[in-house]
Amino acid sequence: MRFGSRTCRATPNESSGKRAILSRITQIQTLVRNGLYYLTEHADDEAAEDGFDIYDVEEGILTGRIRKTWPKEGKYEVVGSALDGRCVGIVCRITQGGKVRVITVYEDNPGR
Repeated sequence: MRFGSRTCRATPNESSGKRAILSRITQIQTLVRNGLYYLTEHADDEAAEDGFDIYDVEEGILTGRIRKTWPKEGKYEVVGSALDGRCVGIVCRITQGGKVRVITVYEDNPGR
């Protein structure tokens, strides 16, 4: 992904099927685009600590790609671009009720 002068990289797990990851990110992005998501208190606190707000989380998911999955827990790490161009990492899952639950948010600095 390219935004401004930064590049956010998201390389999917080798063990995960590329087609499954593509359909899952599309599903997550569609739910977010339709407003069917929420942040946990922890995610909200962590986002604020790194200077992100709800709009950065939305943008990160909508521009993001799945980098890591936890199949047993049904969780996904999405890496995308925040509105200011920083790379944002978002761990989320799709609930049984069909919403995206954002579990945590952080500035993704792979070089650090």
